[in-house]
Formats: sequence, structure tokens, C-alpha cells
Amino acid sequence: QPKYLLNWGRDSLRSNPDGTWGHSIIELLKRGTKLINVDPRVNWLSTRSLYYMQLRPNTDTALAFGLLRVLIEEDLYDHEFVEKWCYGFDEFKERVMEYTVDWAAEVTEVPAETIRAVARCLAEKPWGLNMGLANDQNPNGVQSVHCLYALVAITGNLDVPGGQILPGTGAGHNESGFGFEKGVGEELQ
Repeated sequence: QPKYLLNWGRDSLRSNPDGTWGHSIIELLKRGTKLINVDPRVNWLSTRSLYYMQLRPNTDTALAFGLLRVLIEEDLYDHEFVEKWCYGFDEFKERVMEYTVDWAAEVTEVPAETIRAVARCLAEKPWGLNMGLANDQNPNGVQSVHCLYALVAITGNLDVPGGQILPGTGAGHNESGFGFEKGVGEELQ
């Protein structure tokens, strides 16, 4: 089970076009997962979040850069995973370091201390990412989604139990990659 669920621009209680059903998020919360919600709109999930990051619309990439900056600057990333699996990390690190947390806070209107606190949560394993159509339809969507998956990767939460499961064709996976292992979903019904 993830320690944290980073729910980015998605209200799965009302809409689930990618197969992430709201009841699974509620079950995770009941079992102790802490929610971090990123959304310009206040919704039910925002009111149940450990951290709610109410960013200005279309500033998602700036917020992701702020989170990445903290993880790299404070040396909170998973060195072993990065060394083994992240090609081009040195160049990526240089690019991320061009943007400060204060810059991200100014652009997004999310307080710098909140960005730092959330990044520190993401340094703890495991955590999962729940995102969807809102990210894809962002004018800077490709870059934004790349940054979000970079957060997952450099923290070593890619394709690990309780972390971000990669989409697959087998039982227990859905299109968003936010899935349970075979059999767990049956227990929730």
C-alpha cells in the first residue's frame, strides 16, 4: 500500500475515463494512505488531503519542477535507481536546477514551504501517482507528464509494490497504471 497518493488534476470520484475508480482512492485513505491533491479546484478530495496544492491553471509543469528541485537539491532522490535506470540524469539535473522553488511558488501561487514539504513526502517510499486527462489536455501537457513521471522515477517508485505500477495487459491493471495486484480489487467489492 502506498504511504502517499499524489492525485494530480483528477477528481476520480466524479469522473474516471481512464479507469481509476473513486472508491479505490477512498479505500486507500481508509487503510492509511495520505493524499496529496493538486488541482486548481477545491473538491472533496482536496478537503481530505494531507496537502492540497491549489495551483493556478496551466502551471503544472512549474510545480513539478519545484518538486524536482527540492528532491535533487536536498539529495532526496533514489541514487541507486537513478544510476541504474535514468539515462541523462546529469543533463536533467542541470535543467531542473535552473528553476528555484521560489520561482515555482510565484508562478503557481502554491507556497514554497508547501512545495518543499510535499517533495519531502515524495522522498518516502512507496507512493503512487494518479493523473489523467487534465494533464494530457494541458497546453504544456507533454512536458508536464514527463516531469510527473520523472518524480516517480527519481524517487524509485516506478513499477514497485505500493508505487507507480506501469500499465499492462494482465489482470489487476487499468489504463492509468493505478492498479492493484490481482485479487485485491475483489476484496474491496
